[in-house]
Amino acid sequence: MAGRWVPAAVAIALVVLGVVATAVRLDAPSDGTVVRLGGATWHLDGVVVDVLAPRPGELRAGDLVTGVAGRRLADGLGTVQPPAPGTTLAYEAGRTVAVRAERSDPAPMLVESWGNLVFVLALAGLAAALYLRRPDEPAAAPLLVLSAGLLGSTLTVTAGLPALALATGGPQLWLFHLNAVVSYSVAWGALLAFATAFTAREPRPRLTAALYAAPLAVMAGWAALAALAAPDALRWLGLLHTGQTAVVALSLLTSMVWGTISYRANRDPLMRARMRWLLGGGAVAAVLGIAGWHVPQLITGAHPLPWGALGLTGLPFVAGIGVALRRHRLFDIERLANRSLVYAMVIAALVAGYAAVVALLVSGLRLSGTMAAALAAAGAALALAPLRNLAQSTVNRVMYGDRHDPVGAMTRLGARLQAVLLPDDVLPAVVETVARSLRVPYAGIDLVDGRTAEYGTPVGEVHLEPLRYHGTLVGHLRVSARGADDPLDPVDLGLVASLAQQVGTAVQAVRLHDDLVRSRAEVVASREDERRRLRRDLHDGLGPSLAAIGLKAGLAARAVPGDSAAKALLDEIAVEVSASLADVRRLVEALRPPALDELGLVGALRSRAASLEGAMSIDVRAEEELPDLPAAVETAAYRIAVEAITNAARHSGATRCTATMTMADGGLEVRVRDDGGGLDPARAPGVGLRSMRERAAEVGGEWSIGSPPEGGTLVRAFLPTRRGGAG
Repeated sequence: MAGRWVPAAVAIALVVLGVVATAVRLDAPSDGTVVRLGGATWHLDGVVVDVLAPRPGELRAGDLVTGVAGRRLADGLGTVQPPAPGTTLAYEAGRTVAVRAERSDPAPMLVESWGNLVFVLALAGLAAALYLRRPDEPAAAPLLVLSAGLLGSTLTVTAGLPALALATGGPQLWLFHLNAVVSYSVAWGALLAFATAFTAREPRPRLTAALYAAPLAVMAGWAALAALAAPDALRWLGLLHTGQTAVVALSLLTSMVWGTISYRANRDPLMRARMRWLLGGGAVAAVLGIAGWHVPQLITGAHPLPWGALGLTGLPFVAGIGVALRRHRLFDIERLANRSLVYAMVIAALVAGYAAVVALLVSGLRLSGTMAAALAAAGAALALAPLRNLAQSTVNRVMYGDRHDPVGAMTRLGARLQAVLLPDDVLPAVVETVARSLRVPYAGIDLVDGRTAEYGTPVGEVHLEPLRYHGTLVGHLRVSARGADDPLDPVDLGLVASLAQQVGTAVQAVRLHDDLVRSRAEVVASREDERRRLRRDLHDGLGPSLAAIGLKAGLAARAVPGDSAAKALLDEIAVEVSASLADVRRLVEALRPPALDELGLVGALRSRAASLEGAMSIDVRAEEELPDLPAAVETAAYRIAVEAITNAARHSGATRCTATMTMADGGLEVRVRDDGGGLDPARAPGVGLRSMRERAAEVGGEWSIGSPPEGGTLVRAFLPTRRGGAG
């Protein structure tokens, strides 16, 4: 039990440390400047300052401050006595500037850093709610520490570090760096621990502890090296902040790489679904932060993003957590995440719009600040309701799918069904579309004929919706709840019922197609069985009878005089019998390849292959002794294999061709592989390819042709041996 409160105690300490540092900073006199943390800020003889609210005749943004009140910063920090509010000090910035020390005004700081504050507050709210709801969840504790460290350090950095604090030193200076370096490093160690805890199949306490400490240990080592290399405390702080930027970038990259590797290695569909949202949002946030801030900061000392926008790059990570929370089955948290995301989006849009409108009115129309602020506030009030509705619909769409837009869901389902090319793909497409439309982890279909299709894995109660076509039950649609604590609500069930009406029609179309395929396969099977019977009767019955008649007619002709009329008639009978025998032979060969009955499928194919061999060697294999096959399957397999071998001999330029026949999964698999040049994309399919495809389809089978990565051409046919095909 005590271990549960350690992360909470660390998080509280980090937040309290940030609040104390912020309070000390705001309570102390300020010169109106802000010392940024980038490498371009810190010089050997001074610091480059930024000024949020410039005062006439005083310091300007970009000034290099080298001394305060007659003391050079390079000679040491904390050498000036803290001035009382209202005191005027002399600053050296390439010129002597009189600067008045006053109480800090937090308004410019808040306006500049609103994006950072929105990010850390939203992340802290989600992390705290998750930890309170699921304290035993391995990823909850590091997420709480991460959010607390970012919150405390962001509050401190938002309050800023004035150049005066470098000259006066004291609690204001060391509290700032305690948050900006130590707390910040703890936060990024928590990010590494969170990445491993979220993706690990089982807890790894030692690894988690090492990751917590890694950035802090690196920064401690870097601080020691920088102290040896830096000529003074001013330059040492500059090197310290440069190292901090590198540690943050490395932590983000490491988390991205670890998450990607874990996602690719994990084969659990539910876990992959949970990871997809968070890792996707985290990857977007990391790429934006690294490309827009950390790498440019390390290379040039500057960054293309404004200070307040760095936090906005982290909002995709917060959004990914908000959506992934439902994969943790935390549905009270999910509602909180929904509202948090909505209000974060509304506040961000209102503040950005407010600032843009004020700037436009002041600079473009020359209005006073008060009038511009009043007009912008009125516009923000009018835009509040539409913005909230837009944000709510956007967040609902991300978290709950189309449950509030049934027309859109049915339109998307219809479009998906129209895009399906093969009837066998209809049921998988339906369940996938239903699951994605409702943002549920599982959907399935059970047909009355026993066939099923599934997408995902159920994690909660499964709702059963009947599928009907003109009042006839054709199957059931199964839809899982989003989790054990989040059953489908009436809005979800209403959308499921609406989708079921369209799905029932699609299911019936699939059943009719399957019935047609089965009927055709049965007709073909009956036809081939009848042909085999007719061939047997003609070959074994009528043929020998005609031969006997011809033989007797010849014997009779010898017994009569040569000039008698009977002799002529008997000769005519012998000629007609010979012609009839030839006709019977042609009929027998047309009904069914004779070699099939004489040599069997494998023997017949080897006999035909021997006649095609030349520059290309042909090997016919059967991996096991083939059982008695239906006549239709035997004929189709022979015709397909012969056509494939013939094509290889004529067009492929191959030196070797292998034909293999194997019994598998209730059918016969025929594979013909050559080592030739492969398929020519520019060559249109000919009669032979269409003939093979049609022969396979006639018996309810499947046929395909392609060029494997190893080269050559592979023709594959699966021919079901059950009566009626594969259906």
